[in-house]
Amino acid sequence: MFRDVQTEFVKKADCTIRAMYEHGDLAWVKVEEEIVVYETTWYVTYDVHFDHSTHAVRCECNLFKSVGILCYHCLVALSSYKVNEVPSCYVLPRWRKNIKRKHTYIKSSHDVRRLDESHNIFRGLCAHFYNVAQEFVDCDDEADMLHAALDDARAKLVDYRARMRNKTVANAHNNIATDTFNRVRHRGHSGPIKGNHKGSFKM
Repeated sequence: MFRDVQTEFVKKADCTIRAMYEHGDLAWVKVEEEIVVYETTWYVTYDVHFDHSTHAVRCECNLFKSVGILCYHCLVALSSYKVNEVPSCYVLPRWRKNIKRKHTYIKSSHDVRRLDESHNIFRGLCAHFYNVAQEFVDCDDEADMLHAALDDARAKLVDYRARMRNKTVANAHNNIATDTFNRVRHRGHSGPIKGNHKGSFKM
């Protein structure tokens, strides 16, 4: 993720501001991106909205909304208005280079240990999510429905995990109680312990 953010800063060099319109604190910036494909140069224009009072910025490419990374079109607009630091609301924890992660599922050729079952599940889910997302990128309403469905699925999974964890704990407690009862009952059936020392009572 940190490298992805770095890439966005590097790509700023491929962009040029072609027009700027302002109305009060609000600004509309047209950012032109130069793309070279097989020695052919293409120019694509993106609309970026900027708020002087809050430094809020939004691009029609919706990169931040979809993956949580501020696009280079927005970075160009911020630079044009002398905003030298990315607003804190756009700096997500996973941007940081030194963040400690619970799991890393990205395939690595020098770490074979990560090529386990969890990694395979992760790759399968990513492929599935990608294929689904590809079908619903042209309509905001459909994309919102997909976001809502994912949020709903996540909430159900979190609830399921919590219930399974509670069930596991309850089963562990029951096993301890049953084991303790069996030990006590076994001792009760074994009868008094015979002693061999002087004066001991023999059955």
